[in-house]
Amino acid sequence: MNSSITLARSRATVITLCFLLGLLNYLDRVVISFSVSPIQKEFGINNTEFGFLMSAFALGTLSINGVSGWILDKSNVRLVWTVAVLAWSATMIFQGFAPTLLIFIGLRYFMGLGEGVNFPAMDRAMADWMDPKKLSRQISLCLLGVPLALLIGGPLLSNLIQSIGWRSSFIVLGIAGIILGICWLAFYRNAPREIIHQKTDADAPAPRWRDLLRNPTLLATSWSFFAFGYVLFFGVTWLPGYLGQTYEMDVTKVGWFSVLPWALALTLMPVAGWISDRIMMRTGSVRASRVHLIWICQTIAVLFFAALILAPSANSALICLSLAIGFAMMPNAPYYSICSDLFPRQAGSATGILVTFFSASGIVSPLLTGWLSDVFGGFDAAIGALIIIVGSAVVGMIVLARHEPPLLSHQTKGDTAESRP
Repeated sequence: MNSSITLARSRATVITLCFLLGLLNYLDRVVISFSVSPIQKEFGINNTEFGFLMSAFALGTLSINGVSGWILDKSNVRLVWTVAVLAWSATMIFQGFAPTLLIFIGLRYFMGLGEGVNFPAMDRAMADWMDPKKLSRQISLCLLGVPLALLIGGPLLSNLIQSIGWRSSFIVLGIAGIILGICWLAFYRNAPREIIHQKTDADAPAPRWRDLLRNPTLLATSWSFFAFGYVLFFGVTWLPGYLGQTYEMDVTKVGWFSVLPWALALTLMPVAGWISDRIMMRTGSVRASRVHLIWICQTIAVLFFAALILAPSANSALICLSLAIGFAMMPNAPYYSICSDLFPRQAGSATGILVTFFSASGIVSPLLTGWLSDVFGGFDAAIGALIIIVGSAVVGMIVLARHEPPLLSHQTKGDTAESRP
């Protein structure tokens, strides 16, 4: 009984720390989107050039994602994540003192190197510590830090920037990150070997990288996660600019208008985790419990993004944006669950591949959105591109994501559903 209580408390600590790191990670990412106007004025840049600045961060995350997953599978998640948090927090502080645009861009790249470790590390820690039957729900709790950061980031960061300036805001967030990194090092402990052994087949050979890259479900899921990221980075980097430029709002009003999409995402994400795990327990099928939920949510998001182009007012646009972003963000946890379901011994590596696609979207989305808005004098073409990308992800998940994990040697067919779609 005592060991069960201790395990439950340890798992609660892991979830809390992962949640706080995800929250900080996205506050650090989103602060620049509320600094569009002062940064453009200070450095004399347009939307396309600002898109390059935003994409420097994503290039950094793209550079580290696959490598970080491999390192996490081979090394110590406690130590690796500590180094990453301290590194990206230091670059946040340095950005507050950046004297030139070129140095600012370089610091954004190095910040991306640090932050790119965050989600592979989270999935590695969760795969090590958590009950597989509740994995999607537990991951969804960790990931609530993402929409919460975007929810509170609107009013919090816009007012902070108005009060102390964008440079000081970066410094404040960097100091907060260093404090949280020290807390992670102090309170997190790597999972005991017996817990990890119970959840994996120690006698079975681990899949090779070649096997991961040839798995159609992982590849389709990764492209779908690219589309997920494309929507997220549109929201993180250009939602304030879209509202401000299209409807002539000041930064404070933009901050409050940007609350609703992330509030809806915050509500829907744990619902998706609960639904996904319920279906998994009943069917034992990754396709039924994870894949179907992802493409259904993305289809709904496409419909509301299409309606956004026709929205006649700021209020109707806000409704369409909120529903589109909310449903697009809803299946966040099932993406990570697929990696842990299919490759429990290489969850970090599989997640590294997944978030590499995600990071690539962080380069493409800000750049393409900024360029299309400059070329066409508005955001309709950019939203059209978004619809095409998400629509292609829906097709990919329906057609290609059919692979199911093999039973482990200690499992029997009675542990899973007798039939799978």
